[in-house]
Amino acid sequence: MIKALHDEVEKSHVLFACPKLSHAPQLHLLEEQALDHPEKFCCKLHIDLPVFEHLVNTIIAHPVFHNSLNNPQLPVPIQLAIFLNSTGHYGNAVTTEDIAEWAGVSTGTVYNCYQHVMITLLQHHNAVIHFDPLYEDDQIERERAKVWVEE
Repeated sequence: MIKALHDEVEKSHVLFACPKLSHAPQLHLLEEQALDHPEKFCCKLHIDLPVFEHLVNTIIAHPVFHNSLNNPQLPVPIQLAIFLNSTGHYGNAVTTEDIAEWAGVSTGTVYNCYQHVMITLLQHHNAVIHFDPLYEDDQIERERAKVWVEE
């Protein structure tokens, strides 16, 4: 019996299975990155800090961010950061669970942030979403879109 147990340990080389380590939320790092490392802030949210601040100021007064319940919502900058972090990834590069772990919130909260920010951005579409007329690729894309619409 001891020989069989010894052989099993030798084959597996694992005495105790290690549980998956939990990760600490990283959302709080954005404030430090915004102050000291703006390139990291931009890399994480795919937006420059002045543009981020302008978006927050544009959408903060929208009624979707305010309720009369005793359960307060996350601050608008945090909801926008959660939204931008997720939209900065393509396809299945990030899941709702990944974003929830990064932000230290539940997946339901991530979903609510998506909804709130999308509602406000769509209602402010012309003020916050536009082509950069000085960027050549945007000019080409704009012309293609015009041709497509006119066909």
